[in-house]
Amino acid sequence: AAGLAKRARVRRFLARTLWLLAMDDAAGSVRAAFDAYKGDMPMWYWIAFVPQLLAALDAPHARQAHQLLLRIAKQYPQALYYALRTAREEARDAVSRGEPSAAAAAAAFDELMPKLKTAHPLLALSMEAMIDHVVHRLKPSPEEDIYRLAHALLADALQQLHAAATAAPKGAWRLADAVVANTCRVALGLPPGAIKTRFERDFGALRAMDLATYVARMHRWLHMLRRAIVTRRPRALPLPLFAPLLVEFEQHKFEDVEVPGQYQRLTDAPDDFVRIERFVPALAVELHAAAVARVLAVRASDGAVTRFAVQHFSPRHARQEERWVLLLRNLDAAAERDRDAWEQRRLAFHLPTVVALAPHVRLVHALPDAYSLQDVYDAACARDATSAVAPALLVAARLRATCASDADAAAVAAAATELFEHVCRHVVPPTLLADHAQRLAASPMHYWLYREHFSFQTAVSLALTHLLAAAARTPAKMAISRATASVCLAELVPAHVSPGLLHNAEPVPFRLTPVIQHFVTELGLEGILPAAVHRIAHRLTDPEHLLRDFLDLYVRDELMHVPAVRAAAAANPAALAEMCDRNVKLFLHRAAQLAETLPPDDVQKSELSPMLPLTRLLAHAVAPENLARMDFVWMPWL
Repeated sequence: AAGLAKRARVRRFLARTLWLLAMDDAAGSVRAAFDAYKGDMPMWYWIAFVPQLLAALDAPHARQAHQLLLRIAKQYPQALYYALRTAREEARDAVSRGEPSAAAAAAAFDELMPKLKTAHPLLALSMEAMIDHVVHRLKPSPEEDIYRLAHALLADALQQLHAAATAAPKGAWRLADAVVANTCRVALGLPPGAIKTRFERDFGALRAMDLATYVARMHRWLHMLRRAIVTRRPRALPLPLFAPLLVEFEQHKFEDVEVPGQYQRLTDAPDDFVRIERFVPALAVELHAAAVARVLAVRASDGAVTRFAVQHFSPRHARQEERWVLLLRNLDAAAERDRDAWEQRRLAFHLPTVVALAPHVRLVHALPDAYSLQDVYDAACARDATSAVAPALLVAARLRATCASDADAAAVAAAATELFEHVCRHVVPPTLLADHAQRLAASPMHYWLYREHFSFQTAVSLALTHLLAAAARTPAKMAISRATASVCLAELVPAHVSPGLLHNAEPVPFRLTPVIQHFVTELGLEGILPAAVHRIAHRLTDPEHLLRDFLDLYVRDELMHVPAVRAAAAANPAALAEMCDRNVKLFLHRAAQLAETLPPDDVQKSELSPMLPLTRLLAHAVAPENLARMDFVWMPWL
C-alpha cells in the first residue's frame, strides 16, 4: 500500500511494517515476507523512521533495517548523516564503558558510515568539517558552564526542599548526599581564581548547611553569574575568533550542504529545501533560564536567516525527545488535510527542530522572538528587585512555623494549599502574563487576537501533555512567540513511573496555572479550551488516522531504550509484548478521555457537561489543593 500511494499518510503503513518486523516470530515470517517484496519502496517516507531503523541494527531484523538505511544513505545522505554520526559515537562510548550489548550496534554503525562516505565523499568531507568546528570550537566559556551547573544544583535543592517541607516540616532539612556530592564535584571542576575561592567559601560547610540556606546562596550565585555574563560579556562574539572555517565555509566546502533540520518537516518532497550559503560572522550569546546559548546564524540560498542555538551538555533524554517530536509531527501531518485554514493556524503543533551533532551537542532551532513563562517571571523579579526563589522559601518557612511537629499529612496539605493561595494573591500576581502581553500589543485589537490565539495554543499544549503523559512541565519548557502567541513545547516526553510503565504520576494532568488561567480568561477556560482540546483529540482518535499504528512502534522503541526492559525482553519476548500493549492502551485511554462525549439523552437528564471526562481533567488541573502539591521547580503559582 505504501509503495502504491506515495503520499504522506503512507507513513502509518511503514510504522506498522517496522512494528511487525520488530515483533516477528521465531521463524522470521515477517522478515521473509519483507525480503520477498519486489515492489516500489518509497524511501522518502522512510526518512521519518531513521531513529527506529538505527535502533534496529542490533535487533533480529537488523538486516532489513540495514538495507533501508543503506538506500536512504544513497538517495538522501543528509537525512541520515547527523543521526548516524551521533548514534555511532554513542555506541562507541557505550562499548568503551564496558557495555557488551552495544558492540553489535557499534559494528553496524561502523559498517554503514563508510558506505555513506564512499557514496558521497565530497559531501561527507564538507559536513564533517562543519560539524567538527561546531562541536569543538563553540564550547561554552567557564562562566557559562558554571551557570548551567549552578542552575542544575539549585533545581535539585528546590525539589528536595519541597519534599522535606511537605513531608517533615519540623525536620532537619539536611542536604541529600547526591546534592553534596554534585556541589563538591562542581567546586573541584572550577578553574583556580576568585570564583573558585568564593564558591568554596560559600559552600565549604555543606554538611552543616540546611536546605533553605543552600537554596538562598545558590540563587545568589546564579544572580551573580547572570549579572557577570550580561554586563561584562558582549552579547555578540566574532565567529572568526572561534571557528574561522565556518566564516569561510562557502570557499572551503566541496559540495552544497543543506540547512539542518529540513527533513524533520515531513514534506512530500525536498524540492524547496535550501542550502547553506554562508554563516553569519557574529555569534550571539543569549542567556536562558537554565543555560547560556551560543546562537549560530545561517544564511540560506533563498536569503533567509535561520538561527540555531548550540546546545552543549544536552539533557539526558535528548534522543527521547527527538523520537517523540517525530511522532507528533507524523500525527500532525496525518491530520493536516482534514483541517481548514482557520483550524490549521490555531491548532497546529509547534515543535522544536533539533539536530544532534554528537552525543552531548545539539543544534536547536532558536526562535528570535520567543519568550517563556520563566522569562516573564524573571523580568518581573528584576523590576521589583525580588528573589525568584522567594515564594519557595516563604512556603517552606511558613510550613515549618505553622505545622505542629505531630501534624499529619492532611494538615500539612491544607496548610500548603492555604500558602499557595497566599502566594498567588500577594507574591506572584496572576496578571503577570496578561500584563506582559499588554506591553507587547500594539492595540487593544492586537491584544485580543493575541490572547485568543494563545488560548488555542494552550489547548494544544494540554492535549499533547496529557496524551504523552509528559511530566515536569516547568515554565521554561513553554516558548511563546511574541508575534503570534504560538506555543513551542520543548522536552515533551513520556514520564517513566517504573520500568515498563509510561505514566504521569503528578498531582495535575497538565500545566494550567493561575497565570495561564487569568490570561486565557474564564470564557477561554469554559469555551475555547475544552472545545479545542476535544477537537484535537477527536482528530487523533479518528480510526482513519490509526493512532495505534504509530503508538505501537514508538512505545516499543521507548521501552527498549530502558535497560531493565531491554534485559527483560531478552529473557522473555512475551513480557515486552505485554508491556507494549498495556502502555499503548493507556495512551489510547488518555486520548479517549479528551475526545469522549456523553450521549445527548444523558446530558439532558443529568445536566452534566457533554465532555464530562475532559472537564473533570480541567477541574483537576486548576484545583488549588492539587497545584499546591507540585514541587517548587514546577512553580505552580506561575
